[in-house]
Amino acid sequence: MPESLRGLGRWQHEGEAGSRWLEALPDTVYEWCQRWNLEVDGRPMHGYNSLVVPVRRDSEPLALKVTWPDLQLEEQVLALRLWDGHDAVRLVDVDTAAGVLLMQRLDHNRSLREVPLEEAVPVIGSLLRRLAVEPPAGLRSTGAIAAQHRRELAGHWQDLGRPMPRRTLDCGLELAGELSSDDYSVLVNNDLHYEQVLRTSDGDWTVVDPMIVSGVLEFQVAPLLWSRFDELGSSRVEWCIDALADAADLDRDRARKWALLRAVEYWLWGLKAGLTEDPVRCQYIAEALL
Repeated sequence: MPESLRGLGRWQHEGEAGSRWLEALPDTVYEWCQRWNLEVDGRPMHGYNSLVVPVRRDSEPLALKVTWPDLQLEEQVLALRLWDGHDAVRLVDVDTAAGVLLMQRLDHNRSLREVPLEEAVPVIGSLLRRLAVEPPAGLRSTGAIAAQHRRELAGHWQDLGRPMPRRTLDCGLELAGELSSDDYSVLVNNDLHYEQVLRTSDGDWTVVDPMIVSGVLEFQVAPLLWSRFDELGSSRVEWCIDALADAADLDRDRARKWALLRAVEYWLWGLKAGLTEDPVRCQYIAEALL
């Protein structure tokens, strides 16, 4: 098991349960390799919540993923089954209760994060549109998220010592009320960003680790601004929104509104969470759009 996974600060919050999960990982990997007739085929990797081990079954390269128990795993599996390997990583087998997935192996060294923005933005926008299938019932909606922001933003602003101008907060509140009434609904990947798009062995771009909601695609514009804002800069925020709108066939006005609302919300959330860089990025985005 990579020591860098064990060293993540998040495990301090999981307590004894987190320690037990970490200690059991080698045995878990061995058990599922035995069950699924897999052979380890490389060094393990990890993210914030999971361990990924390159494996083979006969001659087929695959990836065995062991995840921290999370209610969102069921939704991730649901999305991967709906997409069925089209523009998203192909799910080969899964045991949701155990938090273990067997998937198509992708090239973790080649993500859209390393591709120049002028090329990456149209690619990720087109993926956003192609993955917008009919959503299953029961998912949280983007309208409900906007309504929650409408209820909570002012309280967070007050609790944090009024860190942004009142005009900015009021604009966010107005947009939250307006966008809570959006009723158009498709499946939206709520965690789509450049590092979550990897190359296949055939050279195609493929999405991994989805988190899903139902609603409007414009909801997902903001993370595509702040996740590479250091390269983008305030002067190209509008360019990026226009490029995403072209690639994903978005409503430009709605995309700008969602980008501004989510920048205001994440600005406050980031301050509450003790983040130092993302709140500043969101401040610049909000200022560019106001």
